[in-house]
Amino acid sequence: MIKHGPVDVIVLALGEPRFDGSILTELEKQVATGTIRVLDAMVLFKQENGDCLRLDLEDMPADQKAKLGFIETGTRGLFDSDDADTLWEGMVPDSAVVALAIEHTWAVALVNAIAASGVEVALNFRVPAPVVDEAFASLPA
Repeated sequence: MIKHGPVDVIVLALGEPRFDGSILTELEKQVATGTIRVLDAMVLFKQENGDCLRLDLEDMPADQKAKLGFIETGTRGLFDSDDADTLWEGMVPDSAVVALAIEHTWAVALVNAIAASGVEVALNFRVPAPVVDEAFASLPA
């Protein structure tokens, strides 16, 4: 019996750093419904002059930190300085990156049911959403 669902690491590239709160709102909603669990988040900035900055969630002001209460505190720190260095290498000046480690908690009960039925998962892979949209758009009406 498994205790954890699969984890995706998602890196969001913001060519022009604008945070309007919509992504946080959706993440919080998905956490509240038990669909996902946000294990860690990392926010990186690369300034126009090439200087690199990392926003540490623990160092944020209390009011902003409270808005991120849906991010697990026991699993923060999964992203480290090596991860930041790797991402900074690929960033263009005057940009930002948000890295998220998201556990698919919805999968725990399903995987346990599959295992309890004596079935093995033979193959598992992810098709990105834009590819799925393209496939559906190409189907005859």
